[in-house]
Amino acid sequence: MGIYRYTASADNTIANAFRSNLTGRATGSNMGAADVLEAFYIVGQTSSSSGLSSEKSRILIQFDTDALSSDRTAEIIPASGSVAWNLRLYNAPHASTLPKDFKVVAKVVSGSWQEGTGLDMDEYTDQTYEVIPGSNWISKGLSTDGFSSWLNEGGDYAESSLSPAVASTTFTDGTEDLSIDVSDMVEDWITGGTAATCTVVFDNSATSTNLDTLSFRIVDSQGTIRDFTFDKDVTTAGETIGLSGLASVEAIRDKVIESINNVPILRVTAAAISDLGGLKALSVTMDDIGLAGNKAGGIGDFEDSGSLDGTQYLQVNLSNFNNGTGIPNYGFGVMLSGSSETGSLSQYTKKFFSRSSEYFFKRPVLEARWDSSEKDRAGSFYLSSSLAPADDNLNKLYLYNYVRGQLVDIPNLTSDLINVSLYSGSESNTAPTGDALFLPKGGNVANKGDIGAQGGKISTGIYTASLAYVSSSITTVFPVWNKSGVQYHTGSALFLKTFGSENNMNPNPEFVSKITNLKQTYSTSENARFRLYVREKNWNPTMYTVANKEIENSIVEDAYFKVFRIIDDLEVISFGTGSSTSPQADGAAGSYTRLSYDISGNYFDLSMDMLESGYSYGIKLAYHTNGRYDEQPEVFKFRIED
Repeated sequence: MGIYRYTASADNTIANAFRSNLTGRATGSNMGAADVLEAFYIVGQTSSSSGLSSEKSRILIQFDTDALSSDRTAEIIPASGSVAWNLRLYNAPHASTLPKDFKVVAKVVSGSWQEGTGLDMDEYTDQTYEVIPGSNWISKGLSTDGFSSWLNEGGDYAESSLSPAVASTTFTDGTEDLSIDVSDMVEDWITGGTAATCTVVFDNSATSTNLDTLSFRIVDSQGTIRDFTFDKDVTTAGETIGLSGLASVEAIRDKVIESINNVPILRVTAAAISDLGGLKALSVTMDDIGLAGNKAGGIGDFEDSGSLDGTQYLQVNLSNFNNGTGIPNYGFGVMLSGSSETGSLSQYTKKFFSRSSEYFFKRPVLEARWDSSEKDRAGSFYLSSSLAPADDNLNKLYLYNYVRGQLVDIPNLTSDLINVSLYSGSESNTAPTGDALFLPKGGNVANKGDIGAQGGKISTGIYTASLAYVSSSITTVFPVWNKSGVQYHTGSALFLKTFGSENNMNPNPEFVSKITNLKQTYSTSENARFRLYVREKNWNPTMYTVANKEIENSIVEDAYFKVFRIIDDLEVISFGTGSSTSPQADGAAGSYTRLSYDISGNYFDLSMDMLESGYSYGIKLAYHTNGRYDEQPEVFKFRIED
């Protein structure tokens, strides 16, 4: 299973639009329980001495990070770097005007907010104020201290020129669904926010005069550079720290804290002054929104104005800032881009289905995609040949360590490393015999003539290693998994195949396919593994097959599946082929429905909780052979029941 979906845990539309009388705005309106979400920009409904009016609507949406983290711990979702995260919102048709050729962006929200229970998206009558929870254009919602305002009307968002705190997509005709790659944002959420600290050191005689023009730099958790400069002529707090009238380290401390807190994504949670041999050290602890030490682009890069040689008064201790990691999950803000949310052209209106929608497959989801295929060549083990590219000469083998029906790690393996060696078969080909065979260099074989390939664990209880083999006489080998003289497992016999230059390949093969273990019904709690039997349509048995009275199960090296709902042909999971002319590279996120194979043939997994119960579904297959994709004619039907 290379695809999994997480439904939104909260969503809301916030707006500063005029009400119908064009006199009051809907800044206090909440639409957290509405069945659609809306983003628009309207210009020119009213005018004044300051110019034409503008109205905006934005979307807030959040997903449960705990679920993502627990699934990664359980190895349901692969590690960072091996999975792509897509934010998906589905177009909601409507009778109003529809903008064209516009851009929508998703930004990281930098503070907590409440969903609310408002419904009215026309008259904006559902207000959140005083004791009514729920976010709106000016408020995050209720807190323990009462009404909690955004620092900026319309929501607080992380902006960045160095890290992907903003993702965007363009709509041509306006009816498209939204799909944005938000992988970097989500991975920071899964990491979680860890507080960071810094130390600012002043001379005991620090004053507004001798600190003037000194500066320090903070790179926040989104990669945004913030330069703070002291200025004796400035009184207000900001990124230019006002020093006018300040004559003590304590007063300067307070102004530094106020200035840092003035930046939406930065917060000081603790500050203390201590003596450092005649100097005063201001230690500042940032909260979870604070500073990240794991980002590119200068994180932890703080500037001072020189060394403390008696004439300099400010220093930033760089090392302490490396403690901060990740960002907390406050969700996304989805809105028209800066160019589509400003100017003289109205963009009215783009609507998406919300998490409250009755339509199961139209609710907002965060979709994880990865290549989950495992290519165990135990059933298609080829001898190395100069006729084949180097990668095709490698054979990847797998060891699945099942104990009482569950995959478990092999105990006491150093660094989870294990070797696999090849042995020739006995006269009856029922067991390995003799000494381990010498192997050519390549894959996990370090040197020519080694007798083993060093493999390792890829997930709980699953180990793999890649190797090649050259032989002029041996036709059958046995893989033996071992480490430090201990033989852990002997695999089934591998019948060696050879690459040939003869032109006997069918350029346009036709296949007969069957899912051998398909059930009529599945529950939403099942994670089903579907096993395939495949053979060419015009199959001719070999002498081996005739002798064994068994029909060969062909392995399709590059195969994909899709799932659709029978009643309306709604495509629930698309073929993850990525390209119409060539297969995705191994490991590419776009190949999220690629089938695996082992010695028994092709297979794939499907988590049934992604499907709505009470409906029948169909599975179709597509095979990539000889440079083209062919959708297979068979439809495999099943039903989902609670």
